[in-house]
Amino acid sequence: MDDARFAGQDLPSAHGRTPRDRTPWNTVEGRVISLVSRKGGVGKTTSAVNLGAALALSGHTVLIIGTDPQCGVCRTLGTVPLELPSSLNDIFAAGDETPGQNLTDLALTSPLENLYFVSPRIITLAEEETYLDNLGNRAEVFIREVDQARQLYDTILIDCPPSLGPATRAALLASDSYLVPIQAEELCRESIGALLEFVDAFKDRTYPHGDHDTATAPPAPLTLEGMFLTMASERTRMGRHVAARVSEEFGDLVFSAGVPRTTRLSEMALRGKPAVIYDRRSPGSRAYFDLADELVNRYSSGTGSSPSLIDDMIASMSRSLAGEPLAAPAARPETVYQEPQPQVPEAQSPEMVSLDDLLAEEENRGGGRSDEDWEEGYWSGDFTGRDRLN
Repeated sequence: MDDARFAGQDLPSAHGRTPRDRTPWNTVEGRVISLVSRKGGVGKTTSAVNLGAALALSGHTVLIIGTDPQCGVCRTLGTVPLELPSSLNDIFAAGDETPGQNLTDLALTSPLENLYFVSPRIITLAEEETYLDNLGNRAEVFIREVDQARQLYDTILIDCPPSLGPATRAALLASDSYLVPIQAEELCRESIGALLEFVDAFKDRTYPHGDHDTATAPPAPLTLEGMFLTMASERTRMGRHVAARVSEEFGDLVFSAGVPRTTRLSEMALRGKPAVIYDRRSPGSRAYFDLADELVNRYSSGTGSSPSLIDDMIASMSRSLAGEPLAAPAARPETVYQEPQPQVPEAQSPEMVSLDDLLAEEENRGGGRSDEDWEEGYWSGDFTGRDRLN
């Protein structure tokens, strides 16, 4: 195993660093936030890495924990699983005579200062089964290690797999709150209600007391931090339709900052570093800086979600699926897009577009340039005066 890249790295060790008095969240311990979605391909890993990088650039010490067996976090940060000198698997003891390692000793450096990561190292199906079995049956080990890491890191982001299995459940148990990325597509939007219902039922089973309204009760665990749109595009009818419906159904649970669909974000795995490093001025990078600011400001101002608000949203989604009209939310956030766009009537499905219309629209965007010109322009940046998406 080649670990030369990580030789001599300066990690935030429990033996070599004095814990800080307060975090940028104005808390004594670091906060743990999971990124959760039932649907794959919505941008969880991209968001975890870029959001973590944006927070690190703003002064946070950030640890990203990848729990997905596909090991997307380490791949996005330029390391394949085979090259990892340590992994999340190592917190679990291999036997009675081999104790597990501390999570804080397993953290690896990223291309950005103050941004660290831990990823599983999964090569075979047997390793994946053992890893998920440990997270399912020994989740207390994972929770304990994450709690200890709070002393060294201001923010811990957990990238969950696209399922509600052992890895996601363990992450939720270790978290203070969770974030929900919503891909600007109808199938993803329709899955949000079921996700909120699952987390709500999971909380009821895990924290059965439900007496958080009393003055002496501890604060409610596992709150919904909010939702944000990913791969959004105001240029398509479907993108505008989904953005409008998400805003209507979830109200101020939705962050004003939305992440556009850009080539720069899709280049992350190729470059092995967050987009906010190699192109900070791109729309995708700016969106994650805005999301990081909004995340901290919401927490500081106490404008996060409440259990009653989530219950209202779940009930609203249930009525929507049953064909009943939606109740208007009490407050609407600022929409993701600043320019007014034509809205699709509530009772009307998105207008279908023919292939000829799509081709004509694409040709108009290209301004008559050839495919070779576009390819050269996207990668070299030689085009001037064109409408760049990145």
